[in-house]
Amino acid sequence: MSDSHPRYLASIHDVMPSTLSLTNDIFQRLHKAGFNPVTLLVVPGAGWDSTSIHGLHKLVEDGAELAGHGWSHQVRHIRGIKHRLHSALISRNAAEHLALNRDEAIDLMQRCYDWFEQHDLPSPSLYVPPAWAMGDVPRRQLEALPYRQFETLAGVYNSRSRRFVRLPMLGYEADTAFRALGVRTWNSLNFAWARRSGRPIRLGIHPEDFSLKLAQDLERLLVHPGKCLCYDQIVN
Repeated sequence: MSDSHPRYLASIHDVMPSTLSLTNDIFQRLHKAGFNPVTLLVVPGAGWDSTSIHGLHKLVEDGAELAGHGWSHQVRHIRGIKHRLHSALISRNAAEHLALNRDEAIDLMQRCYDWFEQHDLPSPSLYVPPAWAMGDVPRRQLEALPYRQFETLAGVYNSRSRRFVRLPMLGYEADTAFRALGVRTWNSLNFAWARRSGRPIRLGIHPEDFSLKLAQDLERLLVHPGKCLCYDQIVN
């Protein structure tokens, strides 16, 4: 893959009423730079009202695609040593699934899906658990849910074709120097993987990224946008 013509799956994470203004700014900025389509990862249980729902409808009218992204995006407690390590190194208090048992996680994903129809929004075909952490849910049980695709840290799983595709990922959520070093190293490795393999790169942007430690890295990326794809074009 040529550096000048990368392919991206672009998404904005943590879309909720409190981040909707930043989400809109980033969405417009990505479109202006040539990133289109863009998928919005929506958190249904974050206190949506009629005004914020209207704002989400407007983004859909402007071309945004929607995905489910947990329910509250907050853990209710730390559950076990694996969750504690994940929280310390990656997710802090965001990996909602890791605090749930299997049935609770499945119920959450169904409730998330139903929310979109209840508010006359397009039903999402993609579900991304907060912090990309699915938790204790085997793939065979994902097949009973209405989503077609599920994204985790390693890649994207299509529950209809039962096909999993490993995909590189770029992120820019780094609010400390230590996290900036780790995320920049991660990005370098993933971009090298994309060049070698020719696979599309998942670009996960969080609402505060343009004001955090790797903002300049993200700005440089937008200068050469490449081509954006839909998730349905990658895993089917």
